[in-house]
Amino acid sequence: MSREGLAHAVERMRDRGMGPEAITVFEHYYTQLEDGAQGTIPEDSIEPLRDIQALGEVEVSDDDARRALGQTAVIKLNGGLGTSMGMSGAKSALEVKDGLTFLDIIAQQVLALREQWDVELPLILMNSFRTSAQSLEILAKYPSLPVDGLPLDFLQSAEPKLRADDLSPVDWPRDPELEWCPPGHGDIYVSLVTSGVLEALLERGIRYAFISNSDNLGATCDPDVAAWMVEHELPYVAEVCTRTKSDRKGGHLAVRKSDGRLILRDTAMVAEGEERFFADINRHHTFHANNIWIDLTVLRERMAAHEGVLGLPIIVNRKTVDPADHTSPEVVQLESAMGAAIEVFEGSEALLVPRTRFRPVKTTNDLLVVRSDYFVLDEGHRLVAVGEGPEPFVDLDSAYRLVDGFEKRFPHGVPSMVECTSLRVIGDPVFGRNVRCIGDVLVDGLRRVHDNAVLDGSVLGAAVTGRSGATEPRRERADIRTVDQHLRTILSSMEPGATESVPLTEALGLVVARDIRSRVNLPAFDNSSMDGYAVQAASLEGAEDVPVRLRIVGEVAAGASPSFSVGPGEAARIMTGAPVPPGADAVIAVEDTDGAATGSVECRASVTRGRYVRPQGEDVSEGAVIVAAGDVVGPRTIALLAACGHATVEVHRRPHVVVLSTGAELVPPGEPLGPGQIHDSNSSMLWAAATAAGASAEIRAAVGDTDAELLAVLDEVVAGADVVITSGGVSMGAYDVVKSALAGKGVEFVKVAMQPGKPQGFGHLSGPDGRRVPLFALPGNPVSSFVSFEVFVRPALRRLMRLTPERRRVRTATLTSGLHSFEGRRQYGRAVVSRNSEGALLCTPVAGQGSHFVADLSRANALFVVPEDVVDLVAGELVDVIILDA
Repeated sequence: MSREGLAHAVERMRDRGMGPEAITVFEHYYTQLEDGAQGTIPEDSIEPLRDIQALGEVEVSDDDARRALGQTAVIKLNGGLGTSMGMSGAKSALEVKDGLTFLDIIAQQVLALREQWDVELPLILMNSFRTSAQSLEILAKYPSLPVDGLPLDFLQSAEPKLRADDLSPVDWPRDPELEWCPPGHGDIYVSLVTSGVLEALLERGIRYAFISNSDNLGATCDPDVAAWMVEHELPYVAEVCTRTKSDRKGGHLAVRKSDGRLILRDTAMVAEGEERFFADINRHHTFHANNIWIDLTVLRERMAAHEGVLGLPIIVNRKTVDPADHTSPEVVQLESAMGAAIEVFEGSEALLVPRTRFRPVKTTNDLLVVRSDYFVLDEGHRLVAVGEGPEPFVDLDSAYRLVDGFEKRFPHGVPSMVECTSLRVIGDPVFGRNVRCIGDVLVDGLRRVHDNAVLDGSVLGAAVTGRSGATEPRRERADIRTVDQHLRTILSSMEPGATESVPLTEALGLVVARDIRSRVNLPAFDNSSMDGYAVQAASLEGAEDVPVRLRIVGEVAAGASPSFSVGPGEAARIMTGAPVPPGADAVIAVEDTDGAATGSVECRASVTRGRYVRPQGEDVSEGAVIVAAGDVVGPRTIALLAACGHATVEVHRRPHVVVLSTGAELVPPGEPLGPGQIHDSNSSMLWAAATAAGASAEIRAAVGDTDAELLAVLDEVVAGADVVITSGGVSMGAYDVVKSALAGKGVEFVKVAMQPGKPQGFGHLSGPDGRRVPLFALPGNPVSSFVSFEVFVRPALRRLMRLTPERRRVRTATLTSGLHSFEGRRQYGRAVVSRNSEGALLCTPVAGQGSHFVADLSRANALFVVPEDVVDLVAGELVDVIILDA
């Protein structure tokens, strides 16, 4: 079908008016796709990019800068629709700062450069067929912007989206424009030629072009880069920035071993199983900013030499025909990356630029920071950070992901971020006016953040520090931390784990990382739901009154492929699950016949078309979303994935927990006890609790009572652990080794207002690869250790796996006996919760509430929770309970 599909695609492109160059490029990539090209670049074929010229070391004179800028044009890639942010129009039309859109700011940046350097600096947009009209309408506000003889925009090519199953052009009558897609920003080179813009620029003496994304407000036309390029007669310059862990998914430059050329490797070009190399920020320490500078005369020569086909690496992009409808058919878009052209231009260079030249707005998280007071627009309309610290990290919940939801929840503007280092929002609160964020802020479970609120640290439930309608939190002693405060400190530092593809048998209980589509129809073919005979329904008209005999033409068993057809007056014996032979449109049940195996069969009932036929795709159609991102994999999910052709699933990784206890008195279970020794029960308990929470876990032998012993073991285990849990050694004793060894080494030891479990330690160890590994230092008494795990560690593990809810549900039960609690501490007691004859929950505290009573702990199936300000409860009162076995 693929050759026929190519012919249909080319015909559609001609009908749409695409030029021969664009069609030739499409045919080039279609042929690669047909031959099985995946567009990957294996790690062993490249070397990391090492020595790079830094922009800060470039020295040029003002005259050189002016001359270079006078030969330069600014071209902005402006074809994006912002569909990932829920937009349908041009993304650059979004108001991004001080009521200005991206295009307003870009236009004013160009006009400011013209005035400053006294040059005629053209601005030209490469629009898609969906963004042109809206974008030009915005630019019409700047009458001095156009340059004589040059357009303000040109259209990038359009190509048909291809059905994923047979590579034919997709049909989508609901919105025919969705049948088309731009071929990636690598199309700019072809479109510059076919639009005539390349020749027009050269005729006006414009030799160089600075090309960047319109949503990157840091990408201004820097005269120093232009002058450096001219001075060194470079044909092509790519800007790169120093990589951080937040840039692990961004493309990077590398050196191809075979010919020493610089090449670009984007995320889609990573070979399967080599994601770890791509994400290694020490190996590949810069990322491609997608800001490029190009000599247009060299481009013209290369395009002529290659007959319009530069041969950029193919990118196979799999999407749905309607990006907003995940159930629409899966399609393939053939794309290429603009930055991949670096390998085509001999003598290309990379230039290390500051992070200020990379300020993209890809998500509403980015939008919040750019809109905030952390950034201002200077006199040249450049985006300038005014905060003293690094750019704030923002992680908004899913309710804010689309622009519409974002705007509704910030109706009076975004918070002040100039003093903020991070903001995480869980839930979907609406923010009031003049909200101010200071330091690391976690907002969890609020419905509204009031006007003038000051968010400093963690905010849970209704507690918001601030003024004018904000609620003042309960004041605690300075030397003791509340349970909620300690939990917020822990959760705010938890970074969800990376995703990985795992076999179905290893995915149980994990969260799916991205939507999964069926690879097949279910059923895969029309099949019988009954033992009987496949017939044409019309052959049995009136059979309930007068039996009809049909000639048996064959038999179909499950798993067979019938080589015959069923015509009028004919029947085929068929078994449950067997494919319905051609010609048949119904099945009559065997009990409505005489059951003959050969010759003819007497049928004593009529049937309607489709009777007892399970049609192809009735359950699931090929390409439909069968499991959504965020779903938890359960036994039924695994059955569905397997049935739909998936042997693996991409999930948020299961953290690996290493458990170790401290104390020379501890002996492994099963070994004989010496004087003063006890069996180590905590390690087994915590291992089981971590495993039950969904993590993988291992137990290390108990560690003795010296700092050196503990530190040596931790240095060893941190290499393979995602989380470390210790028990014991956190109090005030002379042999509390955990506290003495780790205090001051990234682990904070605090008192928490709870009973049991007052002494707690939490912090991060440094792994050999720079990873920050959370360490929980829990008390040594078994009950204290168990309660601490339930209250602090379990929610943290679930956050790492993106499992929700992170905390167990709190219910209310009626006490069967009274109890006494400590004032100022939240008590977590052990209880047996049952139901009475009417179904109401009853809570019976176990007899032994001491923190060393393991037997009573094993008998309990719940924890009762007594608030800090309650001392006595009597039988018959309601108490909060956490069911442990639910």
